[in-house]
Amino acid sequence: MKGFPGLQRIFLLLFAGFTLGWMAPVQATSADSLQVSLDIPYSLGVRRTTVAPGETIRAIFNMESTAAAERMIPVEIRLPSGIAPTGDNGRWQVIRQEEGWLLRRNVALAGSYGQWFDLLTFGLADDLPFGTHKIIIRAGEQTQEKVVQAAPLTDGVSARQPPVFERIVLPLDKDGRQDEKQSGNAIVLRDRSLDYYKNILRGKGAANLEIEAIHPVTYMGLDFSNPAGQQKLVLVEAELLDWNTRRHIPGLYTPGSNSDNDGAGAMADKQERLTAFVALNGETKQRIQLPIYADEALLAEGEYLLRVTVEDGAAQIWSHEIPVTMVKKNLRGMLTLVVALVLLLVFLVVGGKQLPAVLTAMKTRRLITVALFGTCAFAVVNVPSTLLNDFFHIFLGPFAFVLTGMFSGVMLYMLTGALITLIPLQGVVSLMAAIRLLLGMVAFGHMSPIVFLSYGINAFLLEGALALSGFTSRTLADGPPAGFSPRRLVILALACALADTAATYVTLQGMSVLYRLYYADWYIYLVMAVNGFLYTMIGAGCGLLLGSRLADVGGD
Repeated sequence: MKGFPGLQRIFLLLFAGFTLGWMAPVQATSADSLQVSLDIPYSLGVRRTTVAPGETIRAIFNMESTAAAERMIPVEIRLPSGIAPTGDNGRWQVIRQEEGWLLRRNVALAGSYGQWFDLLTFGLADDLPFGTHKIIIRAGEQTQEKVVQAAPLTDGVSARQPPVFERIVLPLDKDGRQDEKQSGNAIVLRDRSLDYYKNILRGKGAANLEIEAIHPVTYMGLDFSNPAGQQKLVLVEAELLDWNTRRHIPGLYTPGSNSDNDGAGAMADKQERLTAFVALNGETKQRIQLPIYADEALLAEGEYLLRVTVEDGAAQIWSHEIPVTMVKKNLRGMLTLVVALVLLLVFLVVGGKQLPAVLTAMKTRRLITVALFGTCAFAVVNVPSTLLNDFFHIFLGPFAFVLTGMFSGVMLYMLTGALITLIPLQGVVSLMAAIRLLLGMVAFGHMSPIVFLSYGINAFLLEGALALSGFTSRTLADGPPAGFSPRRLVILALACALADTAATYVTLQGMSVLYRLYYADWYIYLVMAVNGFLYTMIGAGCGLLLGSRLADVGGD
């Protein structure tokens, strides 16, 4: 290259030009840096390809600019005859023309990247011809055509037929399923009185209790019938009314997005109602599921009216009212549990002192008989109930007790009635329950607090009822056991039924407190009536007959 200085200069010039050209930014044209689109008919859910004469449709107009400098873009949307702008179109200039309508405005787009969009509402004439209709869009130097296909509705429904707000459904879980154990239209409020101390024990310290309270107490469903397939955004407001005066009651709230929202923090107590924007997506049948937020401190237990109002921002307003029951955790369950625990503790102390005397009073063959009956009860009651419990719940849900009660009611008390007919001695029922409990602990690991409570209170109440009725005594009389008689049948059946009914109530209340469950009153009474009283009477009556025949065959 030293011998060719001219060639060297040419090479350097080419290299410099290539480098500068590669590093220089590519200048895009204004048309390439602007993207324009019109989505019509705009779908909120179900995608639509056609429109029907007489309906109202919406469109999304969107522009994006990647130019380096800020730009002012003139925009025009030319509508054909039969399609007209309706409602509030913001800052658009609406011009009536012979061949249709013209919408015009200027849009400022920021430099580097700018975006602007708007939601437009158009009304279709009732006599709009079927077929294609062209909408012309001009934005800056760009021109586009958008085709709208008009076609009749397949089911013959008028396009102007409004949606119908049919009903309110509650309570629902977060998956939209209804809990059959709860009363219809019942809202269960949480007990937040101990939340501060729970946070201390869990190591959270002084946490923000208002933020932790933003959890829906339940969910409600709003059922809409929409035969015309209309799509629109609606505003939903739910509020509570006094049952008698129909005045507004504070209690429902809309969660605030931050601590400054409405000056009320997370609770947003200035609203005193639940507010939400939802969409009708055009489905013929649609259920809109909404969470219900309630301030437990403002609401008392009792009957209220729930009013739900739905507005579409135009002329349509729907309103429904239903009675609701506010359920708060009261002291009934806690008081029942405390009394049951005290009685159970006294029973264990007294029973522990009397146990040696009871064992001494019974012969070895009677102890073997008690053990056999306890083992048999475990085999025919505990085993099938444990193995089939989930299977029954699949088909019957909360009413599975109708079948499981055949084991825990009829079969159990048939064996219990037969045993105390053969050995009418106080303490026999407790020994039989203890054997069932021990076998259940070993075989299935049944060692929860509610299991000990259920077995213990059942044995205590049954021992007391049989002793008060005179069916059992401290000592056994000489001679064969008493046989079957209608009087003994009535006494045994009533004593067992009343004791088991009370034990069933205590067990359900204990589960409500210990496991934070909720059972409607009618459900508790139904379980007590069927499982606690009816099945127990049948089982006890059959047990007396079985025990009398066993006594005739083999003595005691």
